Amino acid sequence: MPCRVGITTRPREREDTWKNKVVGFKKWKIIKKCNNRKEAQEYETMYAKKRGCKAHYGGSDAKGT
Repeated sequence: MPCRVGITTRPREREDTWKNKVVGFKKWKIIKKCNNRKEAQEYETMYAKKRGCKAHYGGSDAKGT
């Protein structure tokens, strides 16, 4: 499975979701805690591009990048 990066306010719940969704799931970690969504989105975008991870640039509900 490729690297994925995302934003959540419920990390344990999301970890369980991914564990149940993907066979061979491993290495869940929180890479940064942010003070607001804007900060989190900017970090997600930068991190995903730098590491080649899959992400929803601009958020999963955003229109485009």
